[in-house]
Amino acid sequence: MNGILVATGFGCRMFSRAGEAPTELPGRLVSALAPDIGGACLAVVDKQQIWRRSANGQWSQLATAGIGLQSILSVGGTLFCGAMEEPVMLRIPPGGEPERLKSFDHVPGRSEWRAGGPPLGVRSLTATADGAVILAAVHVGGIPRSADQGETWTPTIPIMFDVHEVCSHPALPNIVAAAAAVGLCVSRDAGRNWNVLSEGLQLTNSLAAAALADEVLFSIQDGPFAKRSQLWRWRISGARVEQVRDGLPQWLHGKIDTAHIAAGAGQAAILDGGGNLWLSRAGSSGWQRLSTGLPYAFALLIL
Repeated sequence: MNGILVATGFGCRMFSRAGEAPTELPGRLVSALAPDIGGACLAVVDKQQIWRRSANGQWSQLATAGIGLQSILSVGGTLFCGAMEEPVMLRIPPGGEPERLKSFDHVPGRSEWRAGGPPLGVRSLTATADGAVILAAVHVGGIPRSADQGETWTPTIPIMFDVHEVCSHPALPNIVAAAAAVGLCVSRDAGRNWNVLSEGLQLTNSLAAAALADEVLFSIQDGPFAKRSQLWRWRISGARVEQVRDGLPQWLHGKIDTAHIAAGAGQAAILDGGGNLWLSRAGSSGWQRLSTGLPYAFALLIL
C-alpha cells in the first residue's frame, strides 16, 4: 500500500502510517475517486471534470462532462460516470468524448425512481472482477445492471431497499454486495439476484460497503443523520454478519457515509463522521487511527 487518498473540497489528501503527504490538487473540489488500469486512479474534480492520477502521482485532465457527477468507474479504459442531481449515465471511450447513454434513460421501472433526501442520482458504480457486468446504485432506484458495456440495462433489486452503494469482489466475478437501508444485500450471480443479510443487526441502515478477498465490510448507523455508526463484516464463506472491533470502538462518531470505506492491497480504511481516519493492519483486523479532525470528505481510495 502506498497510501490512502482522501477526496475533499480542498484537494486530495494522502495519508499513510508514516503521516500525511502534501495535498494533491490543492484548492480543487474532488468529489469521487475510482481505481484505473496500471495503478492509476480517477477523480471527479470541480463536479464536472474528470482527472487521472498516474501511478507515479501525476495528475492530468481527461474530459469535461458538462453535468455534475457523483460517481465514476473505469472498465478496461472505458469510463462510466453517474450524474449527481439526475439519473444520467455517461460513457467515455478511450481518447473519446463523453456520450449520454440513452439506454440508461429507459431502464424498465424508471418511472418509479424517486428522490430520497438528496436529489435522484447515480450514487455509486462498480464492475465485476472480469469487467463483464456493470452495476449502478441509483438513489433511490435500485441497482440497474448491464452485461453489454452499457448498451442495455435491467433492474435487479427492489427500489424500496433504498440502496446507497454497490461494490464488487476484487477477484470473484460472481460476488457483489450493496449497502442499503435494509442491511447488506449480497449477490452470488454477478448482480442478477440478491439476498438481504440482516440477522443479528439491531440497526439495518447501511450507507457504505467495500470488498476484501474473503469478506465484505459495511457500515451500520442509527439513521441517515446518524450520531453514531459501526463497522460490520460478512465473511464470504458464511451466512451471518458480525461487528468489526479489534482496535475500533464500540461506536464510531457520526456516520460512515457512502465511499467512506476503502479496500485494497489486503487492507481497509474507513472515515467516520467525526473526521477520524482508520486503517487496518490486514483485512479487517488491527485497526489504527491515522488522523483526527478531518473535514468532510467525499471518498477514500487505497493506492
